[in-house]
Amino acid sequence: MTLSIPVTDSDLTPAWFSAALGRRIDEVEVEPLGVGVGLVGNLYKVRLTGDDGGPSTMIAKLAAPTEEGRFVATVINMYGREYRFYTELSTKTPISHPACYYAAHDPETQDAVLLLEDVSSRGRALDQITGCTLAEARPAIRVLAQLHAQFWDDTDLASSDWLLRLCDEPYPAAVGFAYETAWPAAQEHLSDVIDDRVKAFGDAYGARIGAMFEKLCEGPHVLSHADWRVDNLFFAPDGDVIALDWQLVDRSVGPRDLAYFMTQSVNVADPSEYEIAFDTYLADLAEFGIEVDRDWAWEMFRYATAFAFVYPVVAAGALTVNDPRHLALCRAMLVRSVAGLEALDAFDLPL
Repeated sequence: MTLSIPVTDSDLTPAWFSAALGRRIDEVEVEPLGVGVGLVGNLYKVRLTGDDGGPSTMIAKLAAPTEEGRFVATVINMYGREYRFYTELSTKTPISHPACYYAAHDPETQDAVLLLEDVSSRGRALDQITGCTLAEARPAIRVLAQLHAQFWDDTDLASSDWLLRLCDEPYPAAVGFAYETAWPAAQEHLSDVIDDRVKAFGDAYGARIGAMFEKLCEGPHVLSHADWRVDNLFFAPDGDVIALDWQLVDRSVGPRDLAYFMTQSVNVADPSEYEIAFDTYLADLAEFGIEVDRDWAWEMFRYATAFAFVYPVVAAGALTVNDPRHLALCRAMLVRSVAGLEALDAFDLPL
């Protein structure tokens, strides 16, 4: 008998867990967890009482319960991508990520569930609003390079029909629509960050999305995490970094992930730190066996900095007056994004 996919926390019953995990579960305690920007679903910390055949706590990740809530995820296959990552690519991925105890996805209904390891005791979580210093970011850069090196120009990735390039539809059209819808709201809510130069860049950005996506697919592709930010990372005491949230994986150039991280999560104390981080990443790639043309990589890094402007804008499009943390996060992301654009002279890159 096919096991049903839970839609709400009321479906997370002892009987369902017993069937999913193949062990006796007598009681289930479900605690909702906060939803970060970009997560179109629900997270729960689950405490299980029953036999001693497995972990007593885990994270249950469900699709959004309504069609409105899961619209974006459906258009760009977010649930399907994370399901396929855990069922097909996770064992090939050398960096740390939560163990997956059970996974299911229905491409017709877009119902989805993942039962994931609770990694909260294994590392330190940082807050993206507060951000981190370049020194604090160092382990995340090294682990990112390790991920990219494993899949550098890997032709096997191209054989996965679900793992599209960044420039493949529906991504450009979906992001373009989301951006054009969100840009007016971003200007309203974040007017203190948007000066005349930023406004001109933002006004022209939508028409450049297709070309920008194509640019970031020029060159060797890697498995891009595509949401490499401190809210999705746990920093372990031994220097390891545990990466969460694989809903947006795609194929694109490696510096794209690095630029997103540096312009959305890192508090850059001096403009030179962008180049320091970039050279550190290239040195880490070399240590993992990948030699990269620096001029090409620097060009991709600058274009990816321009591309990353889309993230705070689209996030701001979902702002509500009742969500002060969301507003603070969007502002922090946009401030860092603009700083990167200025430091890397990325406002007027040709396309």
